[in-house]
Amino acid sequence: MFIGSSVLLAQEKTVAPCQTYNAMDQVFANDPSARVRYNEEQEKLRLATIAYEESLKNKKVGAAFQYTIPVVFHILHTYGSENIPDANCIAALANMNNDYAATGSDKGTINPTFAPLYINSDIKLMLAHRDPLGNCTNGIVHHYNVNTTWNQAAPNYAYTGTGAGQWNPTKYLNIYVVKSICPSSATCSTSGGIIQGYTYKPGTWATGSPADCFVVISTEVNNNIQSARTLSHEIGHWLNLSHTWGNTNNPGVACGDEGVADTPITKGFFSTCPGSPYSGCSASENVENIMDYSSCVKMFTTGQTNVMRATLASGTSGRNNLWTTTNVGPTQTDVNGTALCSPIADFYTTFGTATSVYTVCAGGTLGFTDASYNATVTSRSWAATGGATIASPTAAVTNITFPTMGIQSVSLTVTNGAGSNTVVKTVNVLNGVANYAATYQESFEGASLPTNWSIINQTGGVTWQKITTVAATGSNSYYMSNNTNPNGAIDILETPSYDFLNNPGAMFTFKYAYARNSATFNDVFKVQASSNCGGSWSDIYVPSAATMASGSGGTTSSPFFATPAQFKTYTLTTHPAFNTFKSQPNVKIRFYWQEDATNGFGNNFFLDDVNFNGTLGVNELTKSIGFVVYPNPTSGTATIEFTLNDNSAISYSVIDVIGRVVEQQKTLNLAPGHHAYTINESNTFKPGIYFVSFELNGQKMSRKLIVE
Repeated sequence: MFIGSSVLLAQEKTVAPCQTYNAMDQVFANDPSARVRYNEEQEKLRLATIAYEESLKNKKVGAAFQYTIPVVFHILHTYGSENIPDANCIAALANMNNDYAATGSDKGTINPTFAPLYINSDIKLMLAHRDPLGNCTNGIVHHYNVNTTWNQAAPNYAYTGTGAGQWNPTKYLNIYVVKSICPSSATCSTSGGIIQGYTYKPGTWATGSPADCFVVISTEVNNNIQSARTLSHEIGHWLNLSHTWGNTNNPGVACGDEGVADTPITKGFFSTCPGSPYSGCSASENVENIMDYSSCVKMFTTGQTNVMRATLASGTSGRNNLWTTTNVGPTQTDVNGTALCSPIADFYTTFGTATSVYTVCAGGTLGFTDASYNATVTSRSWAATGGATIASPTAAVTNITFPTMGIQSVSLTVTNGAGSNTVVKTVNVLNGVANYAATYQESFEGASLPTNWSIINQTGGVTWQKITTVAATGSNSYYMSNNTNPNGAIDILETPSYDFLNNPGAMFTFKYAYARNSATFNDVFKVQASSNCGGSWSDIYVPSAATMASGSGGTTSSPFFATPAQFKTYTLTTHPAFNTFKSQPNVKIRFYWQEDATNGFGNNFFLDDVNFNGTLGVNELTKSIGFVVYPNPTSGTATIEFTLNDNSAISYSVIDVIGRVVEQQKTLNLAPGHHAYTINESNTFKPGIYFVSFELNGQKMSRKLIVE
C-alpha cells in the first residue's frame, strides 16, 4: 500500500511542495513495525470509506454533520521574519475553510467536467481558545525556538504529545510553522529545493504521538489563496488523502491511481497548469485537484471528501475524538482568534542577538522591541535595573542605555482588559575599555589559552585546542581537529578586544593553514567582529573552502598537519567590511568554524600568529599586499604593483617634492588578485624625487620614486 518515495523531487526542483511520503518512508525505515501498523490502519480506513459511501447510496446517512477541528498554530522563531503575525494564520485558516466548504473565490473557474464533484465537506477548522491546561489562548502560539530551521530527519516536536501542557494531537490539529525545512542534517541551502510542508497519513504513528501534526514554512502562511492551499493539501494527507497520481512525492513520472473513483488516473503535474481538461493518462485529468502539484489547484472531489469524512469518523490516530462535544466544548473554538485573553509578554533586542541573554558595553545602548502575543496589547511598561535610562518607557520599541557594569535585568509588562503579564530578561553589561590599546601579538607559545581569549564549544564534542607540533612560527598553534568533528559542529575562538579608534592605520593579521578533505566538502570559516562587547557580530572574512585550501594544504583525505610554508597570512583590516570598525574603541574579533554540514569528519584547520599592530600598521599593510614601485630609480615609466585579498577600493597619486600632484588615479573598485598600473606613461616627469601615495580602503601608504 505504501510505495517508498525518494527525495528526487527536492533534488531536481527549486520547490518541493510536499515531502509527506519521504517523511513517512523515514519513519518506516527506522521502525519496520510502523509500516505494519500503517498498513493495518489503512485497510481499516479503506473499509470504513467503502461503508460510508454505501451508506450514502442507501440514504442511511442523515443530514450532513459538521466536523469541527480545533487548530493551534505553533510558530517557531528566533525573532526573524518567520515570526509571522497572527493575521497571517487567521487569513490562511479562512482560505483553508473556503477550500473545505467549496466556497473559494475561484470556484466558478473550475473545469465543468469536475465542478459538480466539488462539494461542501462540512469540515471546519477552528482556532482553539483553551490550551491543554485550560488557559485562555487565541490558538496561535509564538515559541522562541532555534528549531525553526527544521530538520525533517530528526524533528523536535516539542509542543505536541500527551505530557502536561502539551497539545495532544487527539484533541488538536497542531500546525508547526517554521522558517525552513531541511530533508536531513544538511543545511537547507544544500537541500536542493525548498520544502514547503509535510505531514503523516493516519496510522503512520501510534495514537497520540507528538509527530501527528504537520509542518509548513512560514512564507506559505498568508492571505494568498494558492499558498494557503499548501496547508489544505497537507491537511488532506492528514485526513488520509493521497496525491492524485499515488503514494509518492514525484509527479510526472508514471500514470498512477490513488484509489479514489472520481479522480482520474494521472501522472500529476509540477508547478504548471497544462489546461483543463488535459488528456495524458486519462481522457480528462483533474489538474485542478488540491492533492496535485499543479499551479492551478482549487478543488477536492466528492470521493476525496468521502475519504476525509470517513477518516474523521474512524478511531485511527484518534481522529474521531477531535470533533466530539467533549473535546470541542472545552477547547472553545472560533475562526478569527478573537477570544479576549490576556497577552503573553515577550521582547527581543534589535541591536543584539535573538536570545534571552543580551550583551552590551557599559555606557552602550540596546534597542528593544515588544514581541508579545496571545492577545492585543493595550498598554505596556518597560523597566530596567542598574540605573539604566529608558528612552520610551511605554512604547512598543524603545532604546535602553546601560551605564553600570554587571548583570542587569530588563522587564516588560503588557496589559489589556483581560489581564497583564510580565517577562524579565538578562543583560550582561561589560567593561567597554579595550583589553589592548596598542600592539598585541599572540603565537600561542604559552602553556594554556592566552589571557582574555575564550572558546565557545557551541555544539559539544571536539573544539579548538592547542597543538605543539604545528606552527607558522615557534612551536604551537591552535587548531580544529576536523577529522574527528561531526557534520555541522560549530566552534568559536574569541580574541581579546582592541582599540582601533586611537590607533589609526592599525592592522589585524593572522595566519592559517587548511586542507580540504575532498572537492565536495564545504567547511565554513568566518572571521567576525563586534563593537559592542560581543552583543552582536558581523561577518568580515568568509572564504570558501576552496580558497582556504588553495596555496595551503590543497585537497587530501589524509590527515593534514601543516608545515610553516603552508600557512597563509590574511590582513583583516584591509577587508572593506571592516571599515566601520576602524573608528571603534573596543573591537572583539572571533574565529568561527562550522564543520561541513553534510559530510563531517573533514580535515584540519590551524591558526597562528594573531597580531594587532597599532604602531606598525602601515608598514605591515605594505608588506601584506606586496605594494612595490619599480624600476626604482627609473629613467621613464614605472609600475605600481600589489595583490588584493578581497574586493577593495584603491586610489593613488604621484606627488613631487614641493607637494604638487603630477599624476592621479581616482578611486577604483577592484576584485581580489594581482594588479599593476603604469605611471609616467607619457614620460613627462622631470628628473627628481617623487612620492607615490597609495590608498587602500581608506588606509594610506607611500613609496619614494627617483626619476633620473
